[in-house]
Amino acid sequence: MNHRICFFEDRQWRQFLPLTHLRPVYCLRAGILPLFRRIERVFDQPEISLSSRGALAPVISAEFRDYPVNIIKRREGQTVLFLNGRLRDYGNLPELIGKSQLVTKITNQQGALVGISFPDAAVDDIPSVATQEQYVEYFEKNAGDAGEMETNATLYDWCWDLVADIDKEIADDFAHLKKTLAKSERVKVHDGVFALNADQIHLGLGVEILPGSFIDASRGPVFIGDNTRVESQVAIYGPCYIGPNSVVVAGKISGCSIGHTCRIGGEVEESVFQSYVNKYHAGFIGHSYVGSWVNFGAMTTNSDLKNNYSTIQVSVGGQLRDTGSIKVGSFVGDHTKFGIGTLLNTGINVGMCCNIYGGTLITDREVPSFRWGNSGGYEIYKFEKAIKTMRRTAERRNVDLTSAEEALLHDVYDGRANDVGILEL
Repeated sequence: MNHRICFFEDRQWRQFLPLTHLRPVYCLRAGILPLFRRIERVFDQPEISLSSRGALAPVISAEFRDYPVNIIKRREGQTVLFLNGRLRDYGNLPELIGKSQLVTKITNQQGALVGISFPDAAVDDIPSVATQEQYVEYFEKNAGDAGEMETNATLYDWCWDLVADIDKEIADDFAHLKKTLAKSERVKVHDGVFALNADQIHLGLGVEILPGSFIDASRGPVFIGDNTRVESQVAIYGPCYIGPNSVVVAGKISGCSIGHTCRIGGEVEESVFQSYVNKYHAGFIGHSYVGSWVNFGAMTTNSDLKNNYSTIQVSVGGQLRDTGSIKVGSFVGDHTKFGIGTLLNTGINVGMCCNIYGGTLITDREVPSFRWGNSGGYEIYKFEKAIKTMRRTAERRNVDLTSAEEALLHDVYDGRANDVGILEL
């Protein structure tokens, strides 16, 4: 309890578009927990604050009510530690923080800012309740007296880095969570369910597994969240996480991190789905990162491997980036819908609030947000029309879009996304 951790974003949040239009980088996920909550594996019961871009703050505050947003409350004797929300491997960072007696800037071996440590005894001039800006101002005024350290910690740079870490992160999160998870008594596993390596399977409260399903945890753990229903003719291969209140229908899921309140069928492999994703029908999605409220029409399928086995390039913000991997699928922004029979080319980046249809191959490398059509031609998806569909979609799940969410969506539509609230030194 001696650390107040404040997660921040830097300018690289744009490298994770379109997923970071509606959430900070540290709310993305590779395993079971969002990135910022992995700190629980490093420090014992840390107190966490979140530093958010201004437009996101009301939305993040409503979603993560247990974590103060854009305010840092320091108790007596606490070290305030600012950490980059893109942290991938903590490396020797905890050890370095333990040695820090001065206000200290911590960078990694590539020179990127990983964190800043503010020991309580060194920051008497900062109020106990303060903002990120007050801490940054203090650091800049006293930079000449600040220490500097280099860590071997690493940072995520792109969405495909998260996808590449799914197996490892699910296993690490499972090992961490298993220490405190009690075995759920109120689960319903019917006769005719087959399981391998049951010690590595966690079923949450109210889970129901129907006959004829198969759960294989022999190559990694399987975590199924509360009130999730797994229907017959489902095969789940670990490492795999399926969030609470979801439904899994006939199909195969392997190496995936599926968020809460999703409906999943067909084949999904090595992919991250945020929440409220509807992939109910046959079709394949592999090596992809998918935002919330996305709908895949029947037989929608993506390619995640080229026929010549060359590394795959992805366009982000109009710039092609070589992923260095031969297995890369799709990156899909929130509220995007795909009509039946849509085929997605390898490494495609599809913005948020798109409506793509026509039963054809989408050959674009990148589709901007708020587009209506297919590779034969796109129109602007007018905001008034798009928001009606978004409201209707949410209502079908008994959810109302808040005024803060609608304002944020309008900001993205108008191109008002900016860097207000990020930390750069």
